[in-house]
Amino acid sequence: MLSDNPTYSIGLAHAADALNAVVRPQSLADEAHRQLLLQIEMGLWKVGAKLPPEKALAESLAVSRAVLREALSRLKADGRIETRQGSGAFVADRNKLSAFRFNGTASSTQNGVAPSPGDAADVAEREMLELRQIVESGAAELAAMRRTDGDIALIRAAVDAMDGALAARRDGSTVDDDFHNAIAAATHNAQLTKFLEFLGAQFSASRKATWDKAGYGVGITEVGQSDHRLMLKAIVAGEGAKAKRLAHNHVQRAIDRVAGRIADRRASENIKGSST
Repeated sequence: MLSDNPTYSIGLAHAADALNAVVRPQSLADEAHRQLLLQIEMGLWKVGAKLPPEKALAESLAVSRAVLREALSRLKADGRIETRQGSGAFVADRNKLSAFRFNGTASSTQNGVAPSPGDAADVAEREMLELRQIVESGAAELAAMRRTDGDIALIRAAVDAMDGALAARRDGSTVDDDFHNAIAAATHNAQLTKFLEFLGAQFSASRKATWDKAGYGVGITEVGQSDHRLMLKAIVAGEGAKAKRLAHNHVQRAIDRVAGRIADRRASENIKGSST
């Protein structure tokens, strides 16, 4: 039992003391995220150490496994943990991530003009999605050319897991990550696989919108999962060009949504400007 570990019990006591000194979070997921983050920062689990199983963690924090998964997803997006398909979650090396961290604001310009403060976050998100599009479409093409039966089994398992998440209308972002990581592994290109692991936290964060309540509400989740099934089919068939095109279009949908937000904001700002 996790609670039988004296080091773990001491860590929880310290975490509870620290939590009492701050404002209470607004949700159980916030609280679980904060407790886990405190325990990582206190060194309860060292870099590279595997976190306890989900069931044990959920029980120790007195939350449901669904709440725990949301907290773990946030830690992953923060770059504090990394998941390995079939192995679980591990404490990430922050130094490894520090060389390239996705900026929440854009520093680039377009036609020599820097983005407005209102647009900056969306432009930065679009830039990150464009990077993801380039990398993942190339990976899908290579995977279709080099995949083995074992690779296909892993990709299909991730698709099946996402089907289960979709049917239950729950967060499937973790298995979405597994799907793309399995495709990367199927390229049998060690450098590409390492690069995608390196950017895992940033890419993972961009997939959350597919699986949240809003995504389900407007049908993004169903469309995204349909894309995943078609990509699997193309990879199994060894159709590299088709797999590349499908992966490109899959991310393009997200890019278009961000571009739409930017266009709508600018139109609204222009209307306000003309009325003053």
